[in-house]
Amino acid sequence: MKIRFGTDGWRGVIARDFTFENVRRVAAAVASYLEAEGLAGRGVAVGFDRRFLSGAFAEEAAGVLAARGIRVWVAPAPVPTPVVSWAVRHRGIGGGLMITASHNPPEWNGVKFKEHLGCAARSATSAKIEAALARIEGPVDCIGPAEARRRGLWEPLEVWDAYREAVWGFVDREAIRRAGLTVVLDAMHGCAHPWLPMLLEEAGCEVEVLRAEENPGFGGVAPEPLEDRLGDLAGRVRARGGALGLANDGDADRIGAVDERGRYFSTQRIFALILHHLLEDRGLRGRVVRSASGTVMADLLARRRGLPVLETPIGFKFIGEALLEPGTLIGGEESGGIGIPAFGPERDGLLNALLLAEIVARRGRGLRACLEDVFAETGYFAYDRVDLPLAPERAGAVREALARWPDPPELAGRAVVRVSRTDGLRFERDDDSWLLVRPSGTEPKLRLYAEARGRDEVAALLEAGRHLVDDLPGAA
Repeated sequence: MKIRFGTDGWRGVIARDFTFENVRRVAAAVASYLEAEGLAGRGVAVGFDRRFLSGAFAEEAAGVLAARGIRVWVAPAPVPTPVVSWAVRHRGIGGGLMITASHNPPEWNGVKFKEHLGCAARSATSAKIEAALARIEGPVDCIGPAEARRRGLWEPLEVWDAYREAVWGFVDREAIRRAGLTVVLDAMHGCAHPWLPMLLEEAGCEVEVLRAEENPGFGGVAPEPLEDRLGDLAGRVRARGGALGLANDGDADRIGAVDERGRYFSTQRIFALILHHLLEDRGLRGRVVRSASGTVMADLLARRRGLPVLETPIGFKFIGEALLEPGTLIGGEESGGIGIPAFGPERDGLLNALLLAEIVARRGRGLRACLEDVFAETGYFAYDRVDLPLAPERAGAVREALARWPDPPELAGRAVVRVSRTDGLRFERDDDSWLLVRPSGTEPKLRLYAEARGRDEVAALLEAGRHLVDDLPGAA
């Protein structure tokens, strides 16, 4: 089978596509890439999440690298993806391999490669790894941990103390401590636990953790902090009178939340609120980067201060490239990934959870009350997303059809003032509302995204999107 790197590495169904043989091939291709780039001598950090056999797959990948003479630092237990990225950047390691399928359903697993800069693999890097994959013929050599240790090539990845010190150098721990917050966390059986609870407790929070235990089946639900999966979190926040509820995806690079009343707090609002916090509470300035599915509230907050906004294709690797450029303040995507280059060019669900706690603590109000500060500048916005099934073999035809689609003068009763083709089709209307239609880069789905000044308007935009999809060749 042909292994392809999507918007965030390679993913496949365990035992069907994601096999030990294919993991060895990917690791060998990464080794070839590192050798060609002169980075092999700096070694590789290898981490893994809580999915079925993730630890064994990580050990296999590390064994392939060690067989090539590349030193590996292997996590002794499940570790969040952003921690691996942070370790790579701050220890001068040549790259990072993370065994995870992030928010995908339980039967999936995957590989994320992190560059030596501590960011997601950029497009050119992914292309080089894919080219190396195509050149692999025959079986791939792999050695076990004992032999790798004997050769002096295998060490544990011990990063907790250094990472937490860096976090508290960026987040105002004392402000959180003074507020004495009660926080409920839904770990969704992912590897945010025990990292985030320990950090919150260090800041003096009273913490209750839901779905903390390791469960490779994730309770039968994909570990993605969407509204329909956070009902228990909402209930516990209301029952406890908590300041906020937090949730992370399976590898903890993304964040979800509910407010002080247990109401879902969308990822678009999380990004807008963290941006507002950096601008107003911290007085920072710089370019704002968002994906093609990102909130227009970011644009409005930036424009008000004369700051540039960059729209990127979907996939944090594109945002990560922009975060490496001087003068960038923040980058965020609709799915809850937010990166702040002052900390690192990678999305970090742990850091962003702590920033939400900092915002609530410093402003002395709940999340929803804090959001009113954003709405005072941008006006009210609601948001929703709908995923429709799309056969993988049809995705290319749908992308081509969207690229050829003519610009409409209006959509759902309002004038269209701009059409962006950065990734799919984003129709922007004269009241700053918008609709995006695009095939997913990681799953067999066609996604519709809409943001507007009321929930009824969001529903109308999504319905208009469904009608548009009905007319797309190859979408059926």
